[in-house]
Amino acid sequence: MEKTKTVVSIGGKEYTICGTDSAEYIHRVALHVNKKLTELKKANPDLNNIQLAMLTSLNIADEYMKTSDELAAAKKELERTQKEVERLEKGAGTTNRTTPFNKR
Repeated sequence: MEKTKTVVSIGGKEYTICGTDSAEYIHRVALHVNKKLTELKKANPDLNNIQLAMLTSLNIADEYMKTSDELAAAKKELERTQKEVERLEKGAGTTNRTTPFNKR
């Protein structure tokens, strides 16, 4: 896959990002990071750039971990539900046979 060079702005500075993802995706990621950095800078104006970058990284990692945990729980629930559906379908196939109506 070809590498894409994309210039993004984070915290008022421009960075050239190289990657195999589309330029649109790289911009979306950079916008997310910039949004978090801006929010944290407003809430913590006394932090220096390194502290701000670290806090931004920790907040994004926190979001990632929570989302990852939610996804894992949803996958487990889906598997449990699929097994229950299979069990019910098997049970319905053996115990709920219909008999034809008697004609009068």
